[in-house]
Amino acid sequence: MQAGRLRIDMGRRCLLGWASAYPGEPVSNAQLCQQVQAQWGLKAERHARWLGERLGVHSRYLCRDFVHAHEAPRPGARNPELAAQALQRAMHRAGLAPDALAYLISHTITPAQLLPAGSAEIARQVGHTGAHMELRQACTGFANALQMAFAMTSQAGSAPVGIVGVETGSVFFDPTRLHAGSAQWVNFLQMGDGAAAVVIGPDDASTCTPRIALPYFGQCQNPPASGLRLAQGGSDASACEGGVLHFEHDYAGVLQHGLALLDHGRAALAQAGRSLCDADWVVPHQASGAVAPWLARQWQLPVERVCAHGAQVGNLGSASIWAALDHVLSEGRMGRGGTALFLGAEATQYSYGGFALDLP
Repeated sequence: MQAGRLRIDMGRRCLLGWASAYPGEPVSNAQLCQQVQAQWGLKAERHARWLGERLGVHSRYLCRDFVHAHEAPRPGARNPELAAQALQRAMHRAGLAPDALAYLISHTITPAQLLPAGSAEIARQVGHTGAHMELRQACTGFANALQMAFAMTSQAGSAPVGIVGVETGSVFFDPTRLHAGSAQWVNFLQMGDGAAAVVIGPDDASTCTPRIALPYFGQCQNPPASGLRLAQGGSDASACEGGVLHFEHDYAGVLQHGLALLDHGRAALAQAGRSLCDADWVVPHQASGAVAPWLARQWQLPVERVCAHGAQVGNLGSASIWAALDHVLSEGRMGRGGTALFLGAEATQYSYGGFALDLP
């Protein structure tokens, strides 16, 4: 699996604001299994405990209650509502008025509806009256959004750009399908719901804010079959057979090819003069809590310097990298002058992207 042409911006921009939003309280593996057993009589505790330990996800936030096999999100926990909450908090941190953004970019693969784009409702909820767009992209949606934001903020004095990633994928899961095999168990115990946002502004040397630098994005040539698909619901297959739409997850394929994506990201950063060994934090895509110790072994890095935010929130898909950024900064995990390197990876189409984060 070879890398295609790399798109990398050698500049940097101010990170004016960042924030996350999660639905409800964290739910543990034990709570999930107790709920499934109470509702559907599926005795799952032993298998869930074994698989949960392998995935390393101890808890996650969910937009649904698992009272019924097919559910919509709870009020206030819908996809655009979570996105609006995260973006409002990021703008508040940045000290911006509701309509201060030049552009609003959202990215998700679990929108509230196919049409219109969720960015329209997010804009209304935050009071943004300007331009907006939604990218229908999963774990590297943040990387494409950054490419656009960097172009829009290249001139001094440019108005800031808001970016928000959000997923509410738990509603695309039917608990009664757990008998279908391990892939559905992985979806059940690995994924989480939530949103995270950032506000990007032009590089202004007079402000003491973190900087995002060297955003990159690339795709792989001759990739294997998609590691994660939502095959029904589009124009190729508009009729949903057998109930709720569900993710098809090739967990073994992702495990086999995932390191290559992260290696391509490491090479992109090295090309720009950034070594993982020199970073205070290495933040890979948070597919699960098991990624950090696994990657530390693969790359011979101290495990305490590799972010394991996924253990607390699960795989947040399109929101994963922004949520990890909020975690690293809000928890005070970087000191003055610190550096973190972010390496996103997406197995739906085998793409990769990331950036460097520098503290003043």
